[in-house]
Amino acid sequence: MSGNTTQSRILRLCQKELRETIRDRRTVATLLLMPLLLYPLLSMALNRFLLTSDVGAANVFLVGLASEQEGELLTAYLNDPNSQPPDSILQSSSGDLANFDMRLIENQDPVDALKENVVDVAVSIKLGDTPEFTITAYQGDGASETARRILVERLQWVRSNIAQRFATEHSDNYRPPAEVFVRTVGDSERMPLLATIVPLVLVLMTITGAVYPAIDLTAGERERGTMESLMASPVPRFYVLFAKYVAVVIVALLTAMINLLAMFTTLWASGMLRFLTGNDAFPWTTVLQILGLLVLFSGFFSALLLSLTSFAKSFKEAQAYLIPVMLLALAPAMLSLMPGVKLSGPLAIAPLISIVLLARDLLAGTFQPVGALAAVISTVAYAAAALAIAARLFGNDAVMRTSEQSIGSFFKRPQKITAVPSVQSAALMLALLVPIYFVGSNGLMRFLQAARDEITMSTQFVLNALTLALTFGLVPLAAAYLGRNRLRTTFRLSMPSVISLIGAFLVGLGAWAIAHESYVLAQSLGIGGLSEQRIKDALGQLEAWKQVSPWLLLFTFAFAPAVIEELCFRGFLFSSLSTALSPPRVILLTAVLFGLFHVLTGNALLIERFIPTTLLGAILGWVAYRTGSVIPGMLMHFVHNGLLELVGRYHERIDFFGSDLNDQAHLPTAWLLGTAAIAMLGACLIVWSTRNRFAEQAG
Repeated sequence: MSGNTTQSRILRLCQKELRETIRDRRTVATLLLMPLLLYPLLSMALNRFLLTSDVGAANVFLVGLASEQEGELLTAYLNDPNSQPPDSILQSSSGDLANFDMRLIENQDPVDALKENVVDVAVSIKLGDTPEFTITAYQGDGASETARRILVERLQWVRSNIAQRFATEHSDNYRPPAEVFVRTVGDSERMPLLATIVPLVLVLMTITGAVYPAIDLTAGERERGTMESLMASPVPRFYVLFAKYVAVVIVALLTAMINLLAMFTTLWASGMLRFLTGNDAFPWTTVLQILGLLVLFSGFFSALLLSLTSFAKSFKEAQAYLIPVMLLALAPAMLSLMPGVKLSGPLAIAPLISIVLLARDLLAGTFQPVGALAAVISTVAYAAAALAIAARLFGNDAVMRTSEQSIGSFFKRPQKITAVPSVQSAALMLALLVPIYFVGSNGLMRFLQAARDEITMSTQFVLNALTLALTFGLVPLAAAYLGRNRLRTTFRLSMPSVISLIGAFLVGLGAWAIAHESYVLAQSLGIGGLSEQRIKDALGQLEAWKQVSPWLLLFTFAFAPAVIEELCFRGFLFSSLSTALSPPRVILLTAVLFGLFHVLTGNALLIERFIPTTLLGAILGWVAYRTGSVIPGMLMHFVHNGLLELVGRYHERIDFFGSDLNDQAHLPTAWLLGTAAIAMLGACLIVWSTRNRFAEQAG
């Protein structure tokens, strides 16, 4: 009942903030009037640019001549087969020859007609045994200079081919000075014009729509004196900020959508859409793709702007903060115009840069799933972190702070020790964990690939465990230290009963079969699945594992992940999220996060791991919730991982598995019933051992 009350309260707050924002005339002018006035003007400017540049040059050029005789002579030269370049050169320009429309200029010099933009190029011919062609272009006009270049090349081909044929016919000793062949290597880096321009426009549209409501709903209210009464209301401050965030996101999204539709409609109506998309049909699919990207852009910019405006004391101060942000946002947006920049490595998690490159690749049809998922996850994490910063500024004394306080006070450790971290701290921790984990895992894989002939397999295992400790171990620990959170309660280190530990051990023994069946089920649904190459690599890895001590294998792939990952997911995140969410939601959310981090591993997108690891995370979450401790989950996690690693190392000695590990089929019924019975027995022991604690809570 309380959950429904909270949701209805947040919904009413969102409606209130949105109504107040939409009522403002300046917001409506920005939302509706500016696109209606701006894009027709921009389309006319773009039309002029395309008509006077090589980019928009048509395949038909207007040639101005003084007489019909000159036009007939030039036409004869252009129609001569000798004027055509070799096929190799012709194919480099899409295989099409440019067309020329001869225009007779009467009562006016053709050059004057060129100056008046009546024709693209002016040609005068001095007739004689060897005609002399003078071709004039308008300097700075791309279409005019292109027409001149093509005419010169075509006439030069006539001279060259006729001269060579004459020399061959009249001299047996003639040899061509050179034979030229052309070829290409590598992949094409040419991006469609739509994919290069639209990401830049998205940044401008979204940030323009979010700036004013973000300032007005935070610094504006503070300046008007309404912030004190708002903070004195019985509504939690985070609810108020979240309502303002929703209002800013909606306004930014609506502004961007209206701008987007106005832009495409204007281009379609003016006939210039073909320069961006290659045809005149309205690109509904492309528009829908861009709308999906707008959600990311709007959520990111709204959170970023609110984190800055929540600190500002006045409208003017907020504008001073946001103007540099708007200018800095244009620099990453310009990357969409640069060839050779790819959505991979650090750029896949760089703030704003990643979604700009994702937009470019999506519109070009060249995006890679690994980089795309990294971009989406990191952007969501950055937005959550920015919103957490805004909540901290919005909800503490810095809202009504004196001029003696500074933005540096935000980074100081709180004076009061707390039992568990806040949800905002968890969001900040995840925002740091995403890029650190991505860079760390990719960096480790690149290092191992470069030095695989110089380091042993044992060293590789140790480095893998060290990377895990520096990411999932050090980041939550640093967050707990900076937030002055008690380590025992933050990481849920209370000692469980012996019976619950036995139950967790039994659940770990049976959980591997559940994970296997969920993987087979996911494969049957078309989710993931191992390719032949990946199966071959896995078999090769299993052979290499035989060189490593089984104790080292258990420590690096079973013990270290069990301890470190449980402290992060069922420790720090579980305790933090439990302050705001119900236990089922906490279990589900931590399980999904656990699954996502196992999908994005290094430079490979292991989609087939999502369902098994998420299901395993849900079981671990239930164990952590039921026992109130992270330790039973560590034991279950260790048993599960250790069993799988040892089976992989000694699979040839186990008759059931045999050597055909690529047979991805369901387990025999007897094995399923046996492992399920073991897991159920362990779950019953956990429930029985914790019955008194839950009875006391219910009482």
